[in-house]
Amino acid sequence: MKSSLPVNHGLPEELLRDPALVPRTSTGEPSLTDVQYEALNNGVARGASMLVVAPTSTGKTLIGVWALTSWLLSGSSRHAVYLVTHRALARQKFEELSTLLSDRHLNGDRRSIVLANGDTVEDGEGGTPSEPLNSPILVATYEKYLAMLAGTGISADMSHCVIVCDEIQILGDEHRGRNIEVLLTLLRKTRWGQLIGLSAVIDTRDARDLKDWFGVTLVRLDRREKHLHYECRTPTLVRTFRTDQPEAGVQDRSRAQQEQHEPTALVHQLARDKSALPIVVFCMTRKRVEEAVQGYARSLGVVVSPTQPILPALKESTAAARNLSSFIPKRFAFHTADLLEEERSLVEDKLKSSQLDVVFATSTLAAGVNFPFKTAVFDSWTRWNVRTRNRDPLPASEFHNMAGRVGRMGFEHSHGSVLFTAADTFFETRTIAPYLQPDQTTPLIPRIDPKGFTQLALQLVSSGVCRTAEEVADFLSSSFSAKREQEANRTGLVHWMQAMTQAVHELRTWGFIL
Repeated sequence: MKSSLPVNHGLPEELLRDPALVPRTSTGEPSLTDVQYEALNNGVARGASMLVVAPTSTGKTLIGVWALTSWLLSGSSRHAVYLVTHRALARQKFEELSTLLSDRHLNGDRRSIVLANGDTVEDGEGGTPSEPLNSPILVATYEKYLAMLAGTGISADMSHCVIVCDEIQILGDEHRGRNIEVLLTLLRKTRWGQLIGLSAVIDTRDARDLKDWFGVTLVRLDRREKHLHYECRTPTLVRTFRTDQPEAGVQDRSRAQQEQHEPTALVHQLARDKSALPIVVFCMTRKRVEEAVQGYARSLGVVVSPTQPILPALKESTAAARNLSSFIPKRFAFHTADLLEEERSLVEDKLKSSQLDVVFATSTLAAGVNFPFKTAVFDSWTRWNVRTRNRDPLPASEFHNMAGRVGRMGFEHSHGSVLFTAADTFFETRTIAPYLQPDQTTPLIPRIDPKGFTQLALQLVSSGVCRTAEEVADFLSSSFSAKREQEANRTGLVHWMQAMTQAVHELRTWGFIL
């Protein structure tokens, strides 16, 4: 932690006077994490573009807010875009920025902040903006922003705009990565004012390559300022690792009889320990969340009646609302992406006000949201892969990103605890090894591939991103995937050019381009 600002911090005086944006100690001195200090020292509040890589709970979100707010306060006709990975997270970031900025820094104009998340496009007063891309602050999911740009066209000159890309490692996601890379390539070909990329789980090589591809400064911190204790329980062993004692490595000991091994029993055991509260139980699917929370309710004797009165904060008497109305008074709840907004907000408000001990959730609750969890329990660490028709282990990066949602800065916990279970088989012992090493991350796999060039070229042309064969070739050649291909292949992009030629030929045959 740092108790001072860099000499050349660049923060406007208006921000310095706001304790919500510049945290201070009880004696009035600034209170910054190390990575926040380094970001300021490297010019995040002076318009410098950068990729910030640091563990969860090191204050990266505030770095993005500093960039955004400093940018808007430093000139007229400026705009900001804050990109996130999930619809629910976009809503939360929208509400957070509205609370932080509207009254104190945007003259009380709540219409100046707009949400675009796939469900809706609305401003802070609930209205529908006529030109959301021109709003002072746009909070959007990556895919929604790409669709908006494709529908209206993107200016080659975005020098008036600051773009904050949260959880930028989604670039390598198996299912969403290609569209994200298309968006980032599109933005890279413009002249932005400032770009801030944020991630907790990018390895050294990927961080270097992304920094070079974007042409930005890299600010990297590999240590946590609030530590985690990892614990994996097997039928015979307890395997542990502590980030505050990395030199000790992974420690094994025999599992005591009273130490529960099954996830459900483990949650019950932890719920009786006040020092472990509150607990988040990560489930891999929404269906599994429902099964787990219903099982927990039955074990406590909680029965939900079809005529269950709903809590005052809930307007619609849905099945979820009736369940929450029965569970929340017993200090447990659930959180998934398919809840109504009022239902999600109620769970989050109750959690922030320390009225919940246990929350069963999917990974949407792990996506960059700051909640006061002390303990994370993984109900499972594998999930069904439709393509391979198999249960695949979570990538190490995703596991650690979820695990890092406990023991966060700003809360009283001395450390966070992460617990999961495994069998004593060779396969599971080998598979879980990266989960006990927080410095293990999953390398980014670029998702633009020559096998999909025809479909991608059609997407680029039909959306208006590219109009000619030359523009298609130039776009694909400037992607992050192309950079990696040039590094890995002696012939560079020769085979890419062959695939691009074939794709363009097919588009000409179909009449999409001349």
